[in-house]
Amino acid sequence: MLKTIIVDDELLMRIGLRSMIQWEAHGFQIAGEAAHGREALEIASSVQPDLIITDVRMPIMDGIALVREASLILKGCKYVILSNFDEFRYVKEAMQLGASDYLIKCEMKTDTLIQLLHRIRGEIVHPSHHRYSMQLPDIDLKHSIGYLKESLFKEVISGLKAGEELVAKTEQLRIRLRPQPLFLIKLKIEQFEELKRKYVEQDEQLLRFSIVNVLEEVVPNRWMKEIIVESSSEYLVILNAASSSTVASRDEIGKLCSKMMQSLKDFMNLQLSAGVSTVVDGFRFIRLAFQEATLALHQRFYVGAGHVLFFEEENRQLPGRVNQGFMLSRRQARECQSLMESRNGSRLRQFLHELRQSLLEEQASAEEVRGIYISLIELANSHALRPRDPADDRALYDMLLKEGTWPDIHVLVEDYMVGMIDLRNRENEQQTYGSMAIRIIDRCYSSDISLQSVARQINVNPSYLSRIFKQEMGMNFVSYLIDIRISQAKALLENKQLKVYEVAEKVGYHNYSYFSRIFKKVVGVSPEEYRG
Repeated sequence: MLKTIIVDDELLMRIGLRSMIQWEAHGFQIAGEAAHGREALEIASSVQPDLIITDVRMPIMDGIALVREASLILKGCKYVILSNFDEFRYVKEAMQLGASDYLIKCEMKTDTLIQLLHRIRGEIVHPSHHRYSMQLPDIDLKHSIGYLKESLFKEVISGLKAGEELVAKTEQLRIRLRPQPLFLIKLKIEQFEELKRKYVEQDEQLLRFSIVNVLEEVVPNRWMKEIIVESSSEYLVILNAASSSTVASRDEIGKLCSKMMQSLKDFMNLQLSAGVSTVVDGFRFIRLAFQEATLALHQRFYVGAGHVLFFEEENRQLPGRVNQGFMLSRRQARECQSLMESRNGSRLRQFLHELRQSLLEEQASAEEVRGIYISLIELANSHALRPRDPADDRALYDMLLKEGTWPDIHVLVEDYMVGMIDLRNRENEQQTYGSMAIRIIDRCYSSDISLQSVARQINVNPSYLSRIFKQEMGMNFVSYLIDIRISQAKALLENKQLKVYEVAEKVGYHNYSYFSRIFKKVVGVSPEEYRG
């Protein structure tokens, strides 16, 4: 395995680079990270790396000085330079000092990095190099220590194995936890189905690696921890609750959860909810801690997404959280029907608010709540202007039945029903679906909108909207959205007070590198060059 050090003063860049690929699958091991050249030299003298990937411009010691100094103490080490478009003169100097290649940050792709690593590995693993004269074996990730450790934790949590096995294999599997009091945090990504579509091209492994790496980075070293990927949407963080003399308070645990959730929001634009167990007495009770954290997380249905939810003893048997036969009464159905027929949107909103309050007071279960809102959707569909497309109904019911919280479901159904009334009130205005979509894009381009979210707002099938939008507007939905965002970005770049990444945020791009690529593709120059 070839040892690699990543050097960059931007934490996000280090995390992103580390998360782009499975390094071990390509014969490389991340042996260290540093925020500047001086720190990298100290690490390099200890681990003797085979490859250093370094930013060219950094405080304290830049990449040029690092390559120059490291070349004196490391024999056979390769160097790859990270740079921006306006830093080619530094790259040229680094190449003259012996750097093997360079990568442009905003254009870096997974396949580009893999190709570069394979070439460098070929240069290092040469028959004349005695140290690497034997061919490196293929990496079997199924038998890596990390895989075996995660599998053991999952078996203990599921009850297939006893917690004592963790104690027996602590040293063998390099388990960082100690058999002391511990607690478990269960993190859940909100709106995961929509997020998953963004990772079709690079698959969900990249998402999982990135999340685990961010969590490893932001949890302070004083916490003994293990991070387990339960699924692509759910992650377990198990931590020892006590240091040498103190036990973590509920306030400390809450702050740690908030820090993890905020970091994933900042770095990856993910919203999460967290369920936290009580402190349990060691490995024997990890399964109990998992059950408690899961029960705590169930409360997100009632309080909404984005909260830190602690397990309380009364959570074990929550009153009213089993089916009691609640359903929409005949009186409520008649009143709702009358409001739909009279096209009174404001009164309908008031009716739905009062219905929700009564369900809260009666402590209806989650299943009953979902059933009642489905009844409301079916009642609204009976007033549709035209026959419903089955695909529309499936998408709507999926959102109601899967991950939605009660506050989200209420807003979704309320907007759907009132939107249907608005459509009937505007039927004489001859508005096209394309023009309705344009108005939504022009108003909401800075938020995380999509063809699917706009289609829901105007009560039409996404595939149909895609076709009709192109027919009416002469371009597809995504192209129009990009044009609006880039036009706004060009105007904002003229404001010298805003940083480029702030401009990207204001026009709806939370990933600076992606924004830079799109901007250059549309405008012909990078955002920095355009501003210059």
